[in-house]
Amino acid sequence: MTTTVADTVEGRLGDAIDDRVADALEDYIAEGRLDGRIRPLRSPGGLATAVAAGVAAVLLPWCLILAATLPSTYQADHWKITWIGLDCGTAIAAGLTAYLLHTRSSYAALTAMAAGTLLIADAWFDVSTAGGFDRSLSVAEAFLLELPLALCAFLVAARELRKR
Repeated sequence: MTTTVADTVEGRLGDAIDDRVADALEDYIAEGRLDGRIRPLRSPGGLATAVAAGVAAVLLPWCLILAATLPSTYQADHWKITWIGLDCGTAIAAGLTAYLLHTRSSYAALTAMAAGTLLIADAWFDVSTAGGFDRSLSVAEAFLLELPLALCAFLVAARELRKR
């Protein structure tokens, strides 16, 4: 087999590139920028962090605009379906959590968080939209049922996350 000048140059260039890549990888691993399996570590920043920060940056001023411009009362259409939908969503999240816990699925943490969040939203809207005696009932329901159940759901989610 004959070796040409091109093969020799290509071989030396390939060896040089291999050496430089190996050195760079060793540096990245030593600096903690790679996990040793030649893939980048997940950044604590990244796109999800930027999106979450962007949502917060938009919603906080929007809340101030709403506080200044929304009327204190409003006649709502589809009132019945709104409340039925919220309660159905909560029931589905709780039922799915029970099923996922039964099957020992790690996704139970997600549905438990959703159920807890929906319970808090339900309590908030019950109390903030009710008046008179209905408000007293809503406050009692919130403190005796919805908020304790939400806390339980969050504890279930935390327990499931610690298992993983």
